[in-house]
Amino acid sequence: RLNRSGKYNLETDLKDKFTALMIDDYCASLTNNTPDIRYADNAVKIEGNFVSPEDWIDFSNVNVEKADKQINNSLALRALIDGILSQTTNDMRKQRETVNVAFRNRVKEVKDAKHKLETLLAMVMDETASQEKNIAALKKAIADKEGPVKVAQARLEARNHRPNAELCYDAVQYRLISEVQEITKNTQRQDTLAQAETALKGLSRRQLSLEEEIQVKENTLYIDEVLCMQMRESVYINNF
Repeated sequence: RLNRSGKYNLETDLKDKFTALMIDDYCASLTNNTPDIRYADNAVKIEGNFVSPEDWIDFSNVNVEKADKQINNSLALRALIDGILSQTTNDMRKQRETVNVAFRNRVKEVKDAKHKLETLLAMVMDETASQEKNIAALKKAIADKEGPVKVAQARLEARNHRPNAELCYDAVQYRLISEVQEITKNTQRQDTLAQAETALKGLSRRQLSLEEEIQVKENTLYIDEVLCMQMRESVYINNF
C-alpha cells in the first residue's frame, strides 16, 4: 500500500509538472502578434494556493525521498520474504524426503512381514498335506482291521457255546482272545483318527487366516508402494 501511495504521489507530481511545463512553453511562445490574445483583468491577483519556489522544490524532494525510502524498505522486505520462501522450500523438501524415507521403511517392514507369513503358510500347507496322508493311512488301517476282528469275535462267540468239558481254554481259544484284543488297538486308532481330523481342521483355519493376512499385506503394499509412492514421485517443489 505504501508503494502504491508513493507511486501515486510521484505520478501526480510528474503529471502536474508536465502540465506546468506545457503552460510555460505556451507562455514562452506568446508574442505581441499572437492571434486571439486578450486581456486578463485578474491575472495579477495572487491566489492563496500559490507556493514559494522553496516549497515547490521541497515538495518534489519530499516525494522523491519518500519514494526512495519506500523502495529501500521494499527491497529489504523482498529480501526477507525471499529468505523465508527459500527456507520454506528447503523445509518442504526435507519434510518430503523424511516422509519418503518413512514410506520406504514401512514398505520394507510390510514386505518382511508378508514374507514371514508366506513362509509360515508354506509350512502349514506342508503340515496339512502330511496330516491328510496320516488320516488316509489311519482310515485304511482301521478299515483293514474291521473284517478280521469281526471274524475273530464271531469265532470266539461260537466257541463260548461249547458244552461241558469241551469248553476248554485251549491254544485256539488263546489265539482268538489275542486276536479280539486287537479291538482295543483299533479303538485307539479311532481316537488317533479323531485327533488327526481335529488337527487338520485347525490347520485349515490357520491356512485361511494366513491367506487373509497376506491379502491384507498385499493391499497395504499396493496402497503405499504403488499408489502413494508413485503419486509422491510426481510432486516437485520449485524454488520461489
